[in-house]
Amino acid sequence: MMIAKCNIAGKPVICATQMLESMTYNPRPTRAEVSDVANAILDGADCVMLSGETAKGVYPLEAVRTMHETCILAESAICYPPLFNELRFLTPRPTMTTETVASSAVSAAHEQAAGAIIVLTTSGTTARMVSKYRPKCPIICLTRNASTARQVHLHRGCYPFHYSIERGADWQEDVDARLRYGMEEGIKAGLLAKGDVVVMIQGWKGGLGNTNTLRVIHAE
Repeated sequence: MMIAKCNIAGKPVICATQMLESMTYNPRPTRAEVSDVANAILDGADCVMLSGETAKGVYPLEAVRTMHETCILAESAICYPPLFNELRFLTPRPTMTTETVASSAVSAAHEQAAGAIIVLTTSGTTARMVSKYRPKCPIICLTRNASTARQVHLHRGCYPFHYSIERGADWQEDVDARLRYGMEEGIKAGLLAKGDVVVMIQGWKGGLGNTNTLRVIHAE
């Protein structure tokens, strides 16, 4: 119930405490523990967290590896389009412009089988809204705010990149430069391949709360 409420509100939710407790002193988890981790992902958790298993455990690397592999397998079992439709149906209306654009971007990503969604964000709100609607593809987030880049890591599917180049005088040229940077970094990180469809979200001007533009392009 708590995870579902967080999903509908677009808030990050972390599932933690004794998820792989037996791995504190054993190299392999129990079946029930693996099931708990997988079900946390299927239920909609943004993050799963280890505590004692890595803080004082004898097998910290094995615990992290087990959790990572379980999460990857669980994510591959999710049917994303019905999940998107359900989240959109349950979201109260009217929505903010940012959320409307974010849900449209995820819809376009599903229909176009996009390789990634690129988000230009200042505060992280746009990235959070895109993550809320659970796209199947990765969300590449570009921000000049180092704090925002760190915080966006909490949101499911988000890969933040800190763009440290100063803003240019021409707004659209600056947007295009960040878009190229996002595609280059996405390709380097293996999140994207040349020729993939990319759904891109931007604002019409700088600052907070101006996200209103959606573009569909090809990675190059």
